[in-house]
Amino acid sequence: MAIVVQRVQPGEPDRDVTRLAVVFPAYNEEEHVAEAVAAALGVGAGHVVCVNDCSTDNTGSIVDGLAADGRVEAIHHQVNQGKQAAVKHGLAAAVAHADADVIAVLDADMQDDPALLPALCHHVGPYDLVIGCRGRGDMPRIRRLANVLANAPYRLIAGIGITDVQSGYRIYARQVAEYLARHLAAKGGYTLEHTSMLLFGKLARTWGREFKIAEINVPYTYEGAQSSIGVKDNLQLTWASIYHAWALARLRR
Repeated sequence: MAIVVQRVQPGEPDRDVTRLAVVFPAYNEEEHVAEAVAAALGVGAGHVVCVNDCSTDNTGSIVDGLAADGRVEAIHHQVNQGKQAAVKHGLAAAVAHADADVIAVLDADMQDDPALLPALCHHVGPYDLVIGCRGRGDMPRIRRLANVLANAPYRLIAGIGITDVQSGYRIYARQVAEYLARHLAAKGGYTLEHTSMLLFGKLARTWGREFKIAEINVPYTYEGAQSSIGVKDNLQLTWASIYHAWALARLRR
């Protein structure tokens, strides 16, 4: 069974998002994490999980303060484990709430705008995953090249027309979030999104139907952004893209 990607428009933000749980993986986000959590709660999210990945700044204490609100849950890694572990543990905590039927994962730096969640959640149900796609126009040149290299193997090798595989703005149907929480390895770092693609292919085979992804353009700014992804990481991501695209092509056969 295939992974199918379709470009759609934001829906009317009329969905009741009180059954939405939002996961924020956070590493050294003392400047933004409180704002991100407040924004998610402000649109009506019923639960927020903050995963502090052994930050060296004040992120941990800020997250603990936010957890005084019963809608906010704080998780702390005692050693830095990377983004994939933070997402895995955040998803596990989110789906532990029986009333959460949609789970979103956003970066905690406010470059993924939580205000867009109701409009994006509108498409969960018809689609198993909704991805907020970043425009390339304002991307720094090195990121634009890395973005192209990350997406191309899926189109050329696996026949999957995804255009922003590395976007961290994702909204999952509950069943998908549960599957990722169980099957993502605790190690993986920045290859999280590529590992997830292979898991989506396996999930489609288990279901006996297509895994449906909606891509929606979202505003995104790189002003003041500090990327921790270096040249070595970009090479690793390009290799991860090729490897997982090849694995998906084999899975389809």
